Amino acid sequence: MKNAVVCLCLALCLFACDKKDDGKVLVTINNDKVTMTEFNKELDKIPMNMKMMVASESGKKAYLDRLIIKRLLLAEAQKASIEKDKEFENKLAEIREQLIIESLLKKKLAAGANITDDDLQKQYDKNKEKFLKDREINTRHILVKSDEEARQVKEKLQAGEDFTDLAKRYSIDPNAKVTGGEVGFHPKGTLLPEYEAAAFKLTKVGQMSGIVKTQFGYHIIRLEGIKPPTYVPFAEVKDFIKQQLMQERQKEVLDKYIEELKKNAKITINEELLKEKAAAGSATPEAKDAKPEAKDVKPEAKDAPSASSAETKTTPVTPPKKETVPQTK
Repeated sequence: MKNAVVCLCLALCLFACDKKDDGKVLVTINNDKVTMTEFNKELDKIPMNMKMMVASESGKKAYLDRLIIKRLLLAEAQKASIEKDKEFENKLAEIREQLIIESLLKKKLAAGANITDDDLQKQYDKNKEKFLKDREINTRHILVKSDEEARQVKEKLQAGEDFTDLAKRYSIDPNAKVTGGEVGFHPKGTLLPEYEAAAFKLTKVGQMSGIVKTQFGYHIIRLEGIKPPTYVPFAEVKDFIKQQLMQERQKEVLDKYIEELKKNAKITINEELLKEKAAAGSATPEAKDAKPEAKDVKPEAKDAPSASSAETKTTPVTPPKKETVPQTK
């Protein structure tokens, strides 16, 4: 990490040093001259995370080659009078209109959707039940190939032998040699159905299940720990709430703004003419130029992140499918 920071600093220094040659011509393309000032301006447009790509001499040469190609193509476009082409002018006008509208709405939304930490806390308190984590359990298991092997292991457990040691000795789960068969904390809905059904019936730490069959083999499960239902801390969901609230506020501001524009404008629609156009259009089998219906600008907020996901462990084996045991959904 330190080396990357040092290299980035050196790269920026190189750019700074290059800018001292402002008046010098770097390359001449036919009659078109590119100075170091112009080249550095092009380099400045590169995102910070990509500047390392042009920090070296070879990187700069490659970027310069792309700039040369760009100038050659622009010169050819000028010769062909592309800018005077009607189709180009129409497309450019559409893009310009879209950029103008986007810039207007961006300013309007930025001004009307300010959110404070106090707003976020109130939103969290108001919807706290949405951030309630389900009960989770931590289990340990011994996985063997056959019912007979499972019965033999069960007898050893009943005779008082240590569950973890037996998991390391007999379990076909490759992680068992290290973990002793421990699976980790999981809420309901994240494990193999058969495994989960048996595991969540266990109520006391240390309690063992009977023999449980899944697609991976035969399990004996022991309950290792229980986490009761808890609320996800505000700090963990603050960014999610901010994103969700921002979308709601922006939609409110946008809807109100559009409504005001319509209210204050004098809009007259010739309904009869519209009907005539609609009737003419329905006579054709397909309306090729029909425009799709407008969709909402803002996407829906994603589901709240699961705070338990960071603690979830999986125990891979080598079964017929590329899955984990117990299998998380």
